[in-house]
Amino acid sequence: MRPRIPALLLLLWVGLLAAKTDITHYTKIGNLSLTITNFGMVGNGFRVYDPATGRPLPSLEYPRHSGTEHLYRGGLWVGAVNTEGDTLVTTGVVDATSATAGSEGFEFYPTPADSDTIRIRSSLLTSPYYSPDAVSEEDFLATFYDNLQPVPNHVPLDLKVNLRSYGWSYPFADDFVILTYTVHHIGAGVLSDLFLGMYAELVTGNRDFWGDQFGRTPFFQHKRLVYLDSLHLIYERNDGFDTVATQYMGLKLLGVEFNGRRLPLDSLQVGFHWWSWQDMTGSVSDLQRYQLLSDTTRDPDVDDEYVAEHGYPDPIPLLSVGPVTYLSPADSVQLVVAFVGGENLNHLLENASWAQKAYDAHYILPGPPPSPRLTVIPGDHRAVLYWDRSPETAPDPSTGKLDFEGYRVYRRQLPDTNWILLKEYDRVDSLGFNVGLPDTVDTGAFRGWYRFVDEGIKNGFVYEYAVTAFDQGDPTIGLPPLESALRNNATRVVPGTPPTSAPDKEIGVYPNPYHLSSAFDTPGAYGRQIRFYNLPRRATLYIYNLAGNLVKTIEHDDPYSGEEAWNLISDRGFPVATGLYILVVKDHDTGRVKRTKFLIVK
Repeated sequence: MRPRIPALLLLLWVGLLAAKTDITHYTKIGNLSLTITNFGMVGNGFRVYDPATGRPLPSLEYPRHSGTEHLYRGGLWVGAVNTEGDTLVTTGVVDATSATAGSEGFEFYPTPADSDTIRIRSSLLTSPYYSPDAVSEEDFLATFYDNLQPVPNHVPLDLKVNLRSYGWSYPFADDFVILTYTVHHIGAGVLSDLFLGMYAELVTGNRDFWGDQFGRTPFFQHKRLVYLDSLHLIYERNDGFDTVATQYMGLKLLGVEFNGRRLPLDSLQVGFHWWSWQDMTGSVSDLQRYQLLSDTTRDPDVDDEYVAEHGYPDPIPLLSVGPVTYLSPADSVQLVVAFVGGENLNHLLENASWAQKAYDAHYILPGPPPSPRLTVIPGDHRAVLYWDRSPETAPDPSTGKLDFEGYRVYRRQLPDTNWILLKEYDRVDSLGFNVGLPDTVDTGAFRGWYRFVDEGIKNGFVYEYAVTAFDQGDPTIGLPPLESALRNNATRVVPGTPPTSAPDKEIGVYPNPYHLSSAFDTPGAYGRQIRFYNLPRRATLYIYNLAGNLVKTIEHDDPYSGEEAWNLISDRGFPVATGLYILVVKDHDTGRVKRTKFLIVK
């Protein structure tokens, strides 16, 4: 066996390499937001915050934007016997309150070439990450190793792991994320009797319900854990104390592959085990962990009956599978699992079935047409939408048929999260309402695109528009018409007056006077702001107080909008005081200067 490295040297190595890890990326395409890191861990331990907003980033949030979390941390375990006869285990995650890549228990680490960020690919033509090599609408890719740096109390197996996550926005596939871990042996000799495991501390709680207590001890004392042998599915729910977080979250084993060949799961041993928090840390040896990975017995469910009889154990689950007889440097073995959410148990099982179907079909799923490319141009109490016809010639990824049927136009006024259907178009055929498709534009930059005008909206408020495409569905397999996701091309606009240099058009301010409690002091108007209208296309705005001091300078350059917002912060970075202010606007095209006054009351 290779010698272990002194702890002082290890700390030095970790300090030098720690900045190369990435824990800020999470899935966004579907209804499940899962943090994916580039060092083998999934989830973030509820300790990562957006530096711009100070808000917590999701660990495993489901439903998306609900504030309900379902995973503290998860990660890959690999156990095997090396050529020297040593039984070794590499763990991506263990029970710990902090997590540092390349430290004891968190034994994977990215190379400098791989560690700048998570790589992203998308099958969506409208995505900035579009790639013909993408498997899903949102692929995350990461590569990490267990032998790049010495780790305390750890002898590496000499592994390279490629992690890929796949996600979709389809209504039947947006409640799960699939993870594939492809393990390569890059050392000398052969690994034998290899077992793969997925550690995942599932725990369900809502951030708003728990408030400041979220992530502390009370949150973890309300989880129930059940394993369904026939489905290779662990699921967790809270015991009912958290009345907001009523959803279920599962971890499902989908498959194992050796050199790209899928192995029948009934030819392998699948184990379900759990232990109480921190019972598998400290002096636990690789041999003990390997025995757990390779144990085919099944631990009892931690349900209400178990808790009533034995007390609450704070269970940490492990789902394991193997053995793979050997793994040489020329071979690879792949573990495929899915995190699956559900509003209730039946919904969870339905989504788990679709996750299995996605894997069985090599990720070629029936899908809606892609969302069209969308441009929204704001106007005076209106918004004009233009979208292209690309969905109409996109074949279904599963059948190859051209099954496009129509479009739907949606709007919402932020901060409201509810979308309003404004208009539906569908082809004249034997399906749907047969209202036909809209007329296309004959001239200009959007020639050949469709056009829709939304009239009567309020200037200065934030609206979001989306245009989706839907297909004919497939009644033969019980599949309803599928619609692309609203989030794929959702576009925010603020309607207002168009740009003008006309001498008879007076510049204006609203609200005037401005009151702190007005409708423009809400998130629905991009936060606290005052708005200037009837501006030229290109202009400089100067704001003075009555003493003649320049308070704020704003540059305006917008071919579509004659409005500009000010957040009531001066050029020196301070909120302005109550008082009368003078706005001076210099038109860069005509040289003309216009003036007006406005009042701020706090």
